[in-house]
Amino acid sequence: MNTVEHWFKIWFGFQAPIDRRVYLWSGLGLMVVRCAGDLLILLSHGATLSWALLNPALYLAPTMASRGAIMHQLIPSQVDVADPGWPLITMAMWALPFLWIGVSMSLRRARDAGMSPWLGLGFFIPVFNLLAIAAFCVLPSRPHKLEAEPSSTEGMGILRSAMEAVAIAAGFGVLVMLISVFLLGEYGLMLFVGGPVVMGTIAGWRVNKHHYRGFTPALIVSIVACILCSGMLLVFALEGIVCLMMVSPLALTLTVFGAIFGTLLARGSGPTGNSVTAMAFVLPILGGTDAAMDAPLPVYEMTSEITVNAPPEAVWPNVVGFSDLPPPQDWLMNTGIACPLRATIKGEGVGAVRYCEFTTGPFVEPITVWDPPNRLAFNVIEQPEPMHEWSPYGEVYAPHLHDTMLSQRGQFELIERDGQTLLRGTTWYTLDIAPGSYWRLWSDFVVHRIHMRVLKHVKDLSEDAV
Repeated sequence: MNTVEHWFKIWFGFQAPIDRRVYLWSGLGLMVVRCAGDLLILLSHGATLSWALLNPALYLAPTMASRGAIMHQLIPSQVDVADPGWPLITMAMWALPFLWIGVSMSLRRARDAGMSPWLGLGFFIPVFNLLAIAAFCVLPSRPHKLEAEPSSTEGMGILRSAMEAVAIAAGFGVLVMLISVFLLGEYGLMLFVGGPVVMGTIAGWRVNKHHYRGFTPALIVSIVACILCSGMLLVFALEGIVCLMMVSPLALTLTVFGAIFGTLLARGSGPTGNSVTAMAFVLPILGGTDAAMDAPLPVYEMTSEITVNAPPEAVWPNVVGFSDLPPPQDWLMNTGIACPLRATIKGEGVGAVRYCEFTTGPFVEPITVWDPPNRLAFNVIEQPEPMHEWSPYGEVYAPHLHDTMLSQRGQFELIERDGQTLLRGTTWYTLDIAPGSYWRLWSDFVVHRIHMRVLKHVKDLSEDAV
């Protein structure tokens, strides 16, 4: 075996044992290589050569936002703290092979030290990974016990295959996220459909690659990989808890589907590994399809209504503007979703500007139809982010919060019915995210809850005034 092949198996494989000496010196050598690459990336983007370029915080900071802030100090003309852009994206892509090597070697180092190989997955977790690396560098190797029963040997084989499948599939999921969001700037079919399917396929195929073990291990491994991938996005502040919960039904379903497909590939004959690899390379086609679609976004309409025990003349003033709403009782409004607080208006009639204050900021709504007490319509020319993400960190680097869901216009209709008022609120909005049919289920649900919070408040104010 030549030297290149030897080190390739040590760094990228899952078979060669890793003792503390190999782990330590490989880590130090690869750290020098990575730092040299990062240095070239920074210099190529306009940074001034200095010791500040080796700021250790750039490697210890767990979130994209915090690393963006550090890079803003190094190359302020190239990096925006809120949107770090190409320099940080390039460094993230450069770091991927080192992330893979770190996980692969940590799994085998944990096994070599007589610990559970699952501890090697701690390499993904900020802060904990530093403790794990330090421990792996000093813990001595322990001799492996010979297994007396074939069933025990098979159990270890399943465990190793499962861990390989989880690590590969979860790492692939993070890679798809980075390429789709940071490279292509798309929240589309590649990310939410192709990615989970291929993750599941990798998991199902890998766990059955050498010995066919059936669908159950494949399904378990694929679900664990999906959860691990979500956890990595959370701990690195690339997504928040609420958004991960929203995508989980779709992602888990497609991952399980992929696991079934991967298991069938492993059971069949032929070069199944090539089939799985081909699926991974087809994903950019989905991303390119999303990017190439310049058709206007569909405008969705959501209408909610409530009956008010007051005539339209008494309801109208509270539609135009309303006082502070009470604290939200709806569980959804307490998850960080933009929650309405109050509404004011400057001027009267068409051309007046209505300001609807939410917990995330104001909606600016110039009036387009002023027909008291029957109809009030307005456009939306400015709006805040749709939510504050739940996260262990104060800031989450999630570009979809800025312009994925945009309100276009809205209106209130007041229909008189036997001394009462049927009050209807309608919002027209766009979604720049795919598949739209899935995400509209969530957006309609959220918009309806926001509508009802406002409509109930208008109802209470109007009925109290009668």
